[in-house]
Amino acid sequence: MISSAFWPKPFRYFRHIRLFLVILSLLLSVLVGAFFTVLYQGVERGMLQRLEEQANAYADLVNHTKMWNYDFGGVFIEKKRGDETNAHLLRLGINPDLHTTDGRTLTVRNHAIMVHEISKRSEQTGGGRFRIISNKPIDPHNAPDDLEAEALAAFAEGTKRFTRLVSVPAPLYRLVQPMIAEQSCLECHGRYGHKVGDVLGALSVTLPVGGMVAESRDSRVLIVIGGVVLLGIILLFTYFLTLRLAIKLDEMQLQLRRQASTDELTGLRNRRNIMKRLHEEFLRAGRKGDPLSLIIVDIDHFKKVNDMHGHPFGDMVLKHVAITLRDILRNYDIIGRIGGEEFMIITPALDLVAATALADRLRQAIAGERVSEGGVLLRVTVSAGVATIADLDDSVQALIKRSDMALYKAKQAGRNQVATCESPQDNVDRPLPA
Repeated sequence: MISSAFWPKPFRYFRHIRLFLVILSLLLSVLVGAFFTVLYQGVERGMLQRLEEQANAYADLVNHTKMWNYDFGGVFIEKKRGDETNAHLLRLGINPDLHTTDGRTLTVRNHAIMVHEISKRSEQTGGGRFRIISNKPIDPHNAPDDLEAEALAAFAEGTKRFTRLVSVPAPLYRLVQPMIAEQSCLECHGRYGHKVGDVLGALSVTLPVGGMVAESRDSRVLIVIGGVVLLGIILLFTYFLTLRLAIKLDEMQLQLRRQASTDELTGLRNRRNIMKRLHEEFLRAGRKGDPLSLIIVDIDHFKKVNDMHGHPFGDMVLKHVAITLRDILRNYDIIGRIGGEEFMIITPALDLVAATALADRLRQAIAGERVSEGGVLLRVTVSAGVATIADLDDSVQALIKRSDMALYKAKQAGRNQVATCESPQDNVDRPLPA
């Protein structure tokens, strides 16, 4: 339920403003949501791009180091405590150890072992882990895990690279690059059935990315919060701005409608409006069989008032008469100004007797007061003609004509009187009263 502070009053002319605001809010929500979704996804894409660049840098460095080792046929190191002879090379018929004349023993480190030992050093300092893997490894330690096996299967189908961001047991970024067999590779791998062009295995790089993932998550949370706050501000601003505009337009429409249907001087209904209401009441009375009476009131000697005291004073007389008539009438009586000094009163549910009595009360009330302005004190009187709807009336014109004839009779009888015209046979031709 919207409180009056947010929805102050029902609109007379902009009744669909609620639907408009709902549609506008949904449209703005979609636009703002789309914008922040792009930002949200951009942060994630940016993080993945940075991770891929970092993993590729590791892979490039490892590949260059590996090829440097391979170009020299391996690197000899002095064998110390804890350094083991490469048993896998022994199984291949390659003796990796070399005894020097000074009593030292040198042992060779091929590219696979060197990559493994550099990886261990990198892991000890919190860096990435990398290793060479194969479905047919010379060293069992180089057997693939589940994700690496998936990557090798994808390479066999023609995939060129494989990346994956995993969160178990901790946020890790995995990059696997295929290693294609060359002629020089078959020296060791040929006995396992590999040929030139085959996928020997892959270089697997694993990076710990907890800090970067947390940073990206925080950025996305801020984007979501910022989007919600901005959308709320936009919707509130749009709501109040649109509502204020609708209120102003509604008031202007009401004012224009009143101006179109109201007599500017007296504030009563104008001729067009009162005639429309008379037609509606005439049809309603005909349907229901209710009585309907019409009173036409005319200010006596109004032309003399204007000639003697001026039009401003005449306007004051018109306002005074209009206010007096309106104050005495019932709430459901309808009054309007139809000419210079003529007023029409529609009295639903009143027969001729009751309507005549009402007209006489109006006449007496006006005659009992004085209009004063600038030293001028004037007694104003009115004449009134009353008619009631008859069975033979086929339009409002017949009722108006009888009321007009009754007014003429009141004028002819000396003014300041009320006269009636009960039937169409009472109609007589006459000039309009002055």
